Amino acid sequence: MGCVEFFLGQAMRDPILGYFVRAAKSYRLAEFNRHFSRINNDRVRTYLLRASVQKWSRAHFDGRRYNVMTTNIVESINSVLQFARILPVLHLIDEITNLLVCWFRQRRELAMKSHSTLCADLGEIKLRKTLDAASRMNVVKINEVEYNVLDGDLNGLVHLQNRSCTCRKFDLEQLPCKHAIAVCQHLKLNPYSFASSYYTRATWAAVYAESIYPVPPDGTWVIPENLKKVKILPPLCKVMPGRRKTQRIASKGEESRQKNAQGVV
Repeated sequence: MGCVEFFLGQAMRDPILGYFVRAAKSYRLAEFNRHFSRINNDRVRTYLLRASVQKWSRAHFDGRRYNVMTTNIVESINSVLQFARILPVLHLIDEITNLLVCWFRQRRELAMKSHSTLCADLGEIKLRKTLDAASRMNVVKINEVEYNVLDGDLNGLVHLQNRSCTCRKFDLEQLPCKHAIAVCQHLKLNPYSFASSYYTRATWAAVYAESIYPVPPDGTWVIPENLKKVKILPPLCKVMPGRRKTQRIASKGEESRQKNAQGVV
């Protein structure tokens, strides 16, 4: 979330960062409003509203995030390739290929060793943690498909057929929430059957089933005759004098965060 970067520089001296994080991760609109109302800085509130709450708030997002709260995967790849980026393009591509080969192999081996129904690090652990809390809730049947679950707080109205709950965790994560699990326990149903197939070990194994092979030496390439005559020129660009930059240009808010981390005001 780009907004998070804006606030990280104030993390050590302003409690509004905590209110923002809780508001961003809230599933219900009521929870969001409760935390967002505690941000008493007009400048911060204006910035967040202008940034569009749909881009950083779970409660306002129209689609399904599957508990993923970042939209900038490029930054994640940049951090992994921090040292490889200074290499020539061909060597950089080789490094990216080797990285993907390693990732696919590791995840394929983990999927083969796993014996749980869901992915161990994602759905399985989260579902097991919820089982105990769900066992202490009261379930009231509304009709054949809807059940009201009393949890001592905001409660949850579960619709099993639609796989939804008013707490919105079931809707957004596609994994049974504590209210849905309570209904499953009440009806003696298997809560694992209501989890999205994206969380299953079978899907996890299928994603990494294919192998990635390195590019063979150019002496073994079979190049068609019509392509041999094609001459590819480098792009027209102006080379600036001096040493090339190895660090990317920081986005708004990151500069203050880096200074604060170094103890510079």
